[in-house]
Amino acid sequence: MMPPDEPMPMQGTDSTGQNPTSCPVEYLQWFVNGTLPKEERNAVEAHLAGCATCRADVSTWAELRRGMRDVCAHTPEPRADLFAQIESRIDALPSPAAWSWAKSFLQGCLLAVSICWEHCQMQARLIRRDLFWMPLLIVPLTAFAIYLPRPWQPAPGTAALLAALLTAMGMAFLYGRDADAAREIVLVTPTSPRLVLGIRCCLVFGYDLLINCGLVLPFLALHGTITPAWFLANWLAPLCCLSAIALLMSVLVNAGAAVLACTLLWTLRTLRGIQTFLLGGTQTFPEASWQQSYEQFWHQGPLLFLVAVLAVALAFVALERKGRFVR
Repeated sequence: MMPPDEPMPMQGTDSTGQNPTSCPVEYLQWFVNGTLPKEERNAVEAHLAGCATCRADVSTWAELRRGMRDVCAHTPEPRADLFAQIESRIDALPSPAAWSWAKSFLQGCLLAVSICWEHCQMQARLIRRDLFWMPLLIVPLTAFAIYLPRPWQPAPGTAALLAALLTAMGMAFLYGRDADAAREIVLVTPTSPRLVLGIRCCLVFGYDLLINCGLVLPFLALHGTITPAWFLANWLAPLCCLSAIALLMSVLVNAGAAVLACTLLWTLRTLRGIQTFLLGGTQTFPEASWQQSYEQFWHQGPLLFLVAVLAVALAFVALERKGRFVR
């Protein structure tokens, strides 16, 4: 260690022969180390002759220096092969068993499932209760399609239209200022709006999908009314597409606009049937070219699923942007 570059302060005295403000405190440790130049060392020695405070500091520094020398003298040097022995012992440790990785993976999966379950429990309490009993209306309609006499028996397409419309209305009331009674509570929590909407979509749409695929499809298939392929192309695909459009409209505008848009889309599909019903079935109106193209669009399963995916993705992006302004 080298002494400081600043010149040593001039020594002064007060009425008692000492002036603490002029003590070369910064130079005492260099004096003890013996690294001061000869001139500054002589000046410090001259100051120590008349300053008891600095002599006590020098004594303290000297004791500390002697203590550090004793510690260094009694501290053994590390062996030359110390690091080599450490590396060899690390290499000799048994490698973790294959099941330990699987155990860690399983624990992570259980943690993720528990977190999702807690979120689902919380969001299930905030979702409107009518979103769960409205889809049940499709069950008696499918029963009418089987057990009513033939003249009054509705076609399976009518049940498919109603099922898609009911599911879309449920998706329209998942999230929003007018539809969510607990929206203010949700906005002040650190939970992302995307996560909230995703959980609610899984709960409501999963519930509707369970009713349609778990109850309606087996019931109609066992009675020979429809086939699974017809159900996928004419029932499930339009249901997913219309529900995604309703979700997007509810996020971009509001729930009322989503319901109005879905009702309008489905009214255009039933326009020819409404005309025939109003005339008492005596006259059948030919379908216009746009009606044929429009109806054909709703029977293209892969295209409908693609539109549904794009609409849901756009809804989640728009929801996140909207959430930044309303928080």
